[in-house]
Amino acid sequence: MLPKWHILFGAIFSALFYLIFKISIFNSILIFLSSVFIDIDHYAWYVNKKKDFSLKNAYIFLKLFKKPKPIMMLFHTIEFLLIVFLLSFFWKGFLFILIGMLFHSLLDIIEMSYENELHFREFFLLSYLLSDKSNYY
Repeated sequence: MLPKWHILFGAIFSALFYLIFKISIFNSILIFLSSVFIDIDHYAWYVNKKKDFSLKNAYIFLKLFKKPKPIMMLFHTIEFLLIVFLLSFFWKGFLFILIGMLFHSLLDIIEMSYENELHFREFFLLSYLLSDKSNYY
């Protein structure tokens, strides 16, 4: 999903969460920011693959990129989400970060399902670590 849609849907979702559940503005902002910036792993993946730090080049490449193989996005894995969940026992803010990340992931899964691309995302870090890396882009 393009960043503009994550920004729009994240803003709507965090505003609704604020209004419905009467959370603080700060916690609503945590939901919004985490629903958008979880995708920083896409940029990190691009930098690692292309050795280019240009955000503009990364955006263009990732927008046009046709996945020949599955890709690993660390912040989108079950294990990373589990770590954020566990951290929420130490600081309540992580719970709102987790909510934003889960909302983002749900949007990604809906889009990937619609486009029949679920098989292009690795959801488990452990599976990736134990696999043959040549099976991934």
